[in-house]
Amino acid sequence: MKNAKRFLLTVLAAGFAVVTVRAQAYLQDPRYGDTPEERQQNVLTLNYFNDAYAAKNYDAAATHLKTLLEKAPRASQNLYINGANIYKTKISRATSVEEKNRLVDTLMNIYDLRVEYYGDNAKRGKPYILGIKAQDYLAYRPTDREKIYQLFKDAIEAGGENTDPDIINGYFHTLTEDYQQDMVETDILLNEYDRLAALFDTNPNLEKEEGKKVLDALLISSGAANCENLEKLFKPQYAENPNDLELTTKIVGLLSRNNCNSDFQLEVTENYYRLNPSPETALALATVFEERKDYEKSLHYLREAMDKEEDVVAKSNYLARAASALLGSEQYRQAAELAKEAIGMNAENGVAYYVLAQAYAAGSSSACSDFARQTVFWLVVDNLNTANRLIQEAEYTEDINKLIGTYRAYFPTAEEAFFRTLNNGDGYTVNCGWINGRTTVRTR
Repeated sequence: MKNAKRFLLTVLAAGFAVVTVRAQAYLQDPRYGDTPEERQQNVLTLNYFNDAYAAKNYDAAATHLKTLLEKAPRASQNLYINGANIYKTKISRATSVEEKNRLVDTLMNIYDLRVEYYGDNAKRGKPYILGIKAQDYLAYRPTDREKIYQLFKDAIEAGGENTDPDIINGYFHTLTEDYQQDMVETDILLNEYDRLAALFDTNPNLEKEEGKKVLDALLISSGAANCENLEKLFKPQYAENPNDLELTTKIVGLLSRNNCNSDFQLEVTENYYRLNPSPETALALATVFEERKDYEKSLHYLREAMDKEEDVVAKSNYLARAASALLGSEQYRQAAELAKEAIGMNAENGVAYYVLAQAYAAGSSSACSDFARQTVFWLVVDNLNTANRLIQEAEYTEDINKLIGTYRAYFPTAEEAFFRTLNNGDGYTVNCGWINGRTTVRTR
């Protein structure tokens, strides 16, 4: 029994010693006040604050918070975190505009004091605090646009290239909303986009890349990023730095997303290909020049795409596209040669058969004459039928079926075939200049 009492006394003494040491530590910590007496009282008030906050007695907690912010503002960063939560709750319960405004002012003051006393915190310092201050001000005073802009700018200036992407995009989203209400000029919006985009481009990482996508999407959705405005914004920059791949990539991306088709867009895209060549970009350029009926340049970029492509199926597709470009420039023999090369690489390339058929049909009048020319259309229809079987896309099928009907009308008559001792279904080898191949006799 005596041993038990002695053990209990020992435990109590040890506990008392720990409490005493902790109390002495508080009394010596300048965060809690200037004198031991002030520190003791402020620690007691801090305990009252924590108890009231835990019990969700926010009126009592707010009273203790006010005392602590006046007498021991460095006591704990949780004072400001929990204090902000208290006033957000009180704001949501406000019963008048006047009360709400007063509470919002207090919330903003809490953020200012937090910046003053904990702004140097490594993870949750000034940039972070100013960011949430701006977001809260936007939430509680959405009509005070100039102040909202300034608070976001302050946060971004404090954070620089390390600013949270959500803060950057929150600010730009506000600008785009106001732009759509004719409250922000186009030049201001585009210049701010350019300034903010540069923050994402410095020391890029996954978070920044995702944030940049959001920023770009906001610009596009704003309606300000039409082709004319983008050219006005970027043309001077591009002229000064044509070899800047980063800038060129950004310009090409924005112009492409807006489906721009200007000379400036084409110039920048060609330069982008020069700086960063790839089969995909070469094919895109080939498409643009094909649409402009500049078949020589289209063919040039298609050949570039082919040279850089290693996949056989993709290479076959590029050859078929090149054959189509030659067809458009009325180089029928060369078109047929490339189409056959594409088929040799991939016998399932329906587009190549489609192009080959049209090259034969268009080139037949100059390659041969009379009955020999009529036999060419057997090959033409053969290739169209193969294309129809392989492609099976409504966009092509409708056109192919029309062409088959048209070209069957050029088949020899039964009388002409009989005169040459040919019967329907007989095998036949076409020899018509550069057009040749094995087919079957048919009459119209």
